[in-house]
Amino acid sequence: MHDEDLSNLDNWLRQLKIEYHVFFSGNRKKPPDDLKFRVEKLVKKLSESSDLTFSERFRFNTLITRYYVYRDLWRRTQQAKEMGAEPKQESKAATQSDAKARTAPVEAVRISISDPKSEEEKVKLLYAALLRIKRSESGETPISYAQFAKYISTQARGIQEKYGCATVAFTIAVDEDAIRFTATADNR
Repeated sequence: MHDEDLSNLDNWLRQLKIEYHVFFSGNRKKPPDDLKFRVEKLVKKLSESSDLTFSERFRFNTLITRYYVYRDLWRRTQQAKEMGAEPKQESKAATQSDAKARTAPVEAVRISISDPKSEEEKVKLLYAALLRIKRSESGETPISYAQFAKYISTQARGIQEKYGCATVAFTIAVDEDAIRFTATADNR
């Protein structure tokens, strides 16, 4: 359904990476803001889309994770350039990280939950994703399902009260060999 948008996003990310490389090497006067704006607009459109299939959502999360890593790198490089520092060439670690991202996609799961007690299937999916990631990282089980469900319930209730939202988006992802677990207000 959204395959064309996801393919465009993938291609635009590659092109944006190249254009930023050209900009930081001094062969372009202005950053590629027009392409960056198109990427951000497409990211917003896809993130607000509620009809993505599970595989499309997985592919989107993989692409968006790569984009956020690049965006942070570009922001830091831009700040260094504005402060008069010489732009650094991409480090060997960043190049290896990019190659690793292309060969083994970063796993990311995002699930929106409004009531953890009535949506226990979603909580179980989130827990299964955490176990899958944690076991691949260290081979151990982090917490029991009962502890996890209680934590999700507490987090959901707290965020719903604080932000006045109906649903909370829980995201589990691997970012630079660390597990990132976030809970944010889902204002769809």
